[in-house]
Amino acid sequence: MAKKNIMSLSTINTILNTAPIVIQGATRLIKLIRDQSNNNIPEEEIPETIEGIKEEVARLHQRLDTNDESNVEQIKLIEELARQNESLATQLKSTVTHLNRITVLAIIAILIAVVSLVYLLIV
Repeated sequence: MAKKNIMSLSTINTILNTAPIVIQGATRLIKLIRDQSNNNIPEEEIPETIEGIKEEVARLHQRLDTNDESNVEQIKLIEELARQNESLATQLKSTVTHLNRITVLAIIAILIAVVSLVYLLIV
């Protein structure tokens, strides 16, 4: 039993020692949340009536709908960019293939020219 009391006292001591740190962290978090966005409603503008709350909820729904529409448009844009990137990658692959063929033909032509030159110099 004495051991439980020591652990309990130790636990209480730890809680008391860390409480100021927890309170400071919570205070900073609350301050960050308050300062985070200009869209937050100042305390003076918090609706006090049911009608005011309903209007605020309607306004928030409108903002959410606008955000949803914006998200959908951004997703469509990203999908279109992905299709364009795929098309560009395909065209680039085709161009590299053509370039490799032209390089092989150029090397063959140079080899033929060197062999011909050597043949003319020997004969």
